[in-house]
Amino acid sequence: MSNQPAKSALSGLSEARHRFAELFRAYPGLREIGIFLAALLVYQGSRGFVVGDTSTALDNAAGVVEWEKSAGLFFELTIQRWALENLELIEALNYFYLSAHWIVTTGFFVWLWYQRRSVYPYVRNAFLAANAIALAVFVLYPVAPPRLTPGTGFVDTLHRVSDVDLHSGMLSGWFNPYAAVPSMHFGYSIMIALVAMWLIRAWPLRFLALAYPAVVFLTIVGTGNHFVIDAVAGTLVIGAGFAVIAVWMRLRGQPIRAASGASSLP
Repeated sequence: MSNQPAKSALSGLSEARHRFAELFRAYPGLREIGIFLAALLVYQGSRGFVVGDTSTALDNAAGVVEWEKSAGLFFELTIQRWALENLELIEALNYFYLSAHWIVTTGFFVWLWYQRRSVYPYVRNAFLAANAIALAVFVLYPVAPPRLTPGTGFVDTLHRVSDVDLHSGMLSGWFNPYAAVPSMHFGYSIMIALVAMWLIRAWPLRFLALAYPAVVFLTIVGTGNHFVIDAVAGTLVIGAGFAVIAVWMRLRGQPIRAASGASSLP
């Protein structure tokens, strides 16, 4: 008799699991939504828990500045000062920074799911792998963004121009202020551009896809949220995610299938 409640609970769990499996088979898109929601919760929640030490993050940011200066790559201030000459532009960049990262990436995966289903698993798994790599870097190498790095002259345009404070409010606990490296804003944009170049034949759409990383780069640098090297690191992390999944699929004997050639259709 004492085991009856446990047996009932296990039976209920088994039945629920069976029903969910049937639901996902009938509506596979729901499974994908669940995967992305779970990944988002883990990624954003983990970033909040692994906020690096402030002094370490600032020291690392200062090191990035020194390295960029020695390599001739420290031109972020020039871009931001140019953007600040037009407040309408910088405000547009602020809101692009806050929204496009989510809207465009979501739209990209929805398009991939409906229009290029054969290659969707590869791109989705590479995307998830890249985010796992990025999270590890955030833990091991916290870096403050330019706008929080003292003595560099960068302006926090989100706060000063658009009155948006990423470090206070209900969602501040989910935000890691010292996750500048790598820039996954830029990494996602590179992923979208390269996959679009791979799968789409129409050159106007290809040019549009290639323009997206350029706009994202202007945005992340102009708003003081990332250094140049952050964008480079984002590109490398995305590339690593795709390479890891490509090797994994090859070892499992799974081909990376694209649509039958690039298509002129969107």
